Amino acid sequence: MGECSKCGKQAMTFTCRYCNEKFCSEHRLPENHDCEGLEEGVEKEKKETQEWFEEKKLKQETTHGQPKRQRSSLLNDIISAFKRNATYGIIAVTVASFALQFIPGYAQLLQLSPALTQSAVESVNSAAGRTMLHSTLIQQPWTIFTVMILHSGLFHLFANMVTFYFFGSVVERSIGAAQTLKIYLVSGLAASLGFIAFRNILYYMYGPSIGGIPTLSPAVGASGAVVAFLGIVAMLYPEAEVLLYFFIPMKIKTAVMAFAGIEIVNLLFKLAGQSLPVIGMFASSAHLTGLAVGLWYGKRLRDKYGQRNTFLDIARF
Repeated sequence: MGECSKCGKQAMTFTCRYCNEKFCSEHRLPENHDCEGLEEGVEKEKKETQEWFEEKKLKQETTHGQPKRQRSSLLNDIISAFKRNATYGIIAVTVASFALQFIPGYAQLLQLSPALTQSAVESVNSAAGRTMLHSTLIQQPWTIFTVMILHSGLFHLFANMVTFYFFGSVVERSIGAAQTLKIYLVSGLAASLGFIAFRNILYYMYGPSIGGIPTLSPAVGASGAVVAFLGIVAMLYPEAEVLLYFFIPMKIKTAVMAFAGIEIVNLLFKLAGQSLPVIGMFASSAHLTGLAVGLWYGKRLRDKYGQRNTFLDIARF
């Protein structure tokens, strides 16, 4: 209860927001008590309202001027990983793909078939006594790339990814993530094309098999792309010490020559219609093609940065 400032009546009072005086229900409206602060109060409210709208508009313009944040997704995470470190990104994708190979039809969809015709597919399957090829290269052209994310077993995966980790990391420090990914894909593509060309030469020379081994057997693995990085490092650090096939110590320039020599011998025996034990199963044509790409690119880097004696010299780049 209080006293109305207009009529003096004792009643429940209300405070006017413009003049701060107390009034009864009959005089509480500004126009009923001739409010002295009404005009000033209304102007103040208009100003505050205008400022609020201007501030909101400014925030909207600032927000619209900034790039929209991308929603988190598996694809965006993969792209970010490649941008930060291509070597780790490639290894992660390859390992994840290997884990998916237990899914029926997954490997058949992504493995590289060098057969160019349906008749070649049928003749190879007939000679093998089982379904070895499921399609021609023309039917699944994407496999020239996807072959790199498939592997025949844990040791195959381990050998390729460990080798790529050591050599890929060194190269990436020199050329960055984007160029690392580019040369990995280019050398992998070249290796696939080299494998396809050589296997079809064998097929047209000797038919569906040599010594019981199909001439057009499907390919899996990233060896061609991985070997390219061995070639790059060999051009930059020819005196660096490495372990050929993980247990023979030698300078990397010697290791590359020994590796290339073994692969060339394997190819020559195949061209002669013979299949060597153990290495006869190697995709030597893919390895040599990938190595050639790596040596070519490594020479370009050497001409640009100069030769280094040890891996530690990478800090000078």
